[in-house]
Amino acid sequence: MLPQAGCQVMRRMARACSILMLCALMALPGFTPAFAATDDGIITLEAAHARLEPRGAAPREGEVDLARRWDRDFPGLGGRATYDVALPPRVGSEPMALLFSRVGNQVHVLVNGTTVQRWGDLGDPLYDASKTMRMVTLPAALLHADRPNALRVEVTIQPQRLGGLSVLRYGPREAIEDLYDAQILWRDLAMLLFAAGLVGMGALTALLWWRQRDPFYGWFSLSAFLGVTRVIDRSWADLPLPWPLLGAVAAICYSAHIALMCRFVLMALGPVPRGMQRAIDGVMAAAAILDILAFALHLPLLMTLGLVLLPILGLATLVAITRVAWVRHSTKAWVLSAAIAGAMATGVYDIVMIRIAGASGLRNTYSQHALFAFVLLMAWFIAERYSRSVANYHALNADLARRVEERERQLHEAFDSLREQQHHQSVSNERQRIMREIHDGVGSQLVGLLNMVTQKGADAAALKDQVQLALDEMRMAVDSLQPAHDDLSTLLATLRYRLQSRLQAAGVAVVWDVAELPELQQLPPHVVLHVQRILLEAFTNVLKHARASQVTVQARWRDEDAPCVLLRIADNGIGLRTDEGASEAQIHGRGLDNMRARAAAIGAVFRLEPSAGGGTCVALEWRVERRRTRADTAG
Repeated sequence: MLPQAGCQVMRRMARACSILMLCALMALPGFTPAFAATDDGIITLEAAHARLEPRGAAPREGEVDLARRWDRDFPGLGGRATYDVALPPRVGSEPMALLFSRVGNQVHVLVNGTTVQRWGDLGDPLYDASKTMRMVTLPAALLHADRPNALRVEVTIQPQRLGGLSVLRYGPREAIEDLYDAQILWRDLAMLLFAAGLVGMGALTALLWWRQRDPFYGWFSLSAFLGVTRVIDRSWADLPLPWPLLGAVAAICYSAHIALMCRFVLMALGPVPRGMQRAIDGVMAAAAILDILAFALHLPLLMTLGLVLLPILGLATLVAITRVAWVRHSTKAWVLSAAIAGAMATGVYDIVMIRIAGASGLRNTYSQHALFAFVLLMAWFIAERYSRSVANYHALNADLARRVEERERQLHEAFDSLREQQHHQSVSNERQRIMREIHDGVGSQLVGLLNMVTQKGADAAALKDQVQLALDEMRMAVDSLQPAHDDLSTLLATLRYRLQSRLQAAGVAVVWDVAELPELQQLPPHVVLHVQRILLEAFTNVLKHARASQVTVQARWRDEDAPCVLLRIADNGIGLRTDEGASEAQIHGRGLDNMRARAAAIGAVFRLEPSAGGGTCVALEWRVERRRTRADTAG
């Protein structure tokens, strides 16, 4: 193996021999450099001496037309190529520059045997320099002033990747920079703006689709992101995806992008006809299959056929939209028709004049500019549709609010009617209760009094007692109608007031042992009447049977696991009778049964037990909730 210094010497000798051969070629009779100078000093170089080495075919060497692409001479083939071009002698000390309209895919540029630029490593398919124009600055010190300068461009090419060397320009650096900036502005900057518009619109419509699930937004978002994939492929020189997989993916994304744009345009005017849906799906599938086969079999013609399907689909879409515009007299449809016609025209131009004709890198493509304008128009349609959707939602909300308001009014009316019916029912029930109490209470006492009066020799004391009972019944019926305000103490005080005079007349002292009682949760009239009757029956038994001199009224509130009111009426009389063989009803009459029934009616427990003083105690344990106060709620 040769030392490194020896290798460098050999490389320099090879380059020197190449330069000498090029100078000798330029000195031959009849050799004319293939360039023409313009007023600003820029020379367009359209021919070169080249050695072309296609992989799988015989190499060629000789003069080549730089306007003729490698893919046209060697379709579906990759390889290597070396181009030698004579540059005119330097004039003055101003630096010069080269502008490559297209060169690729991996490039090594030498001037007078010195490397001035590398784009990628020769033979590495992960880099592609042909995606944009390239400019190289040539220092004045590197150029000869007394003889032509030798330019050598070494390239490696992948199949179907627009490789090789196309027409290039040479001139003063400032003039070349102006030309380069103008071309970059037309090509790359427009492409980047197109990509930015697609990304923004795609993200916006994706968000709208996510919130509304409207296919109109979903298809546009998908189409936009597929278009971005195509732009990335044309702008990013070293994508981390091997060739030809990258080419197939980019071609499929582009075809799907155009087809979905056609679907979106049709959806902007209404439901898509079934025939057009099938046509769009068919074109996407056919184009994808042709693209895959084109790159797998290295047959560029198949990809061209796939691209030809897109203008056909665009034409069908244009016919459908023009028909809608004609029938509906829709300005929106006419605007869409004009936009599609412009996009189709640029697409046909690019396919015919660029791809099929194999044009040089100096000829610009126009599809991206037409599509950018088309996307702006689509953005306006999306904004208009979204505004219409928002207006529809507002109208729907207003209608819903009106319906809710109407329903609330109906419910209020129904509630008022139901409340009025309940009020009438309550009044009717209360009337019936009062009638029943008067009939069963005061009425029965008056009937008994009437029977006693009609008997001969009626006892005056018995008559007085009967009248007193009738009067007590009437007073209790009236008292039960008074509002108790859920206060049991008030109820007991009223009963004491009614019976105090009778007890004193009978010589019975009353001991009032009523603790402070809370307001109860609910104390309606029928509950008041039940409590009054239980207590009245207890007092009546004391007066009739106990022969007592004292009666104690005790009331307590017990606030434990089961809060309740404890009521006791105890006397110091003769106590309970204990006749053997006699039932309770025979001993005490039916009064105790009535007391138990009334206690059960209000959810209380009735007990009859001996009192501490030797008499009888009537106990009532009444489970009832107390009314919650603000302090209880705050706690």
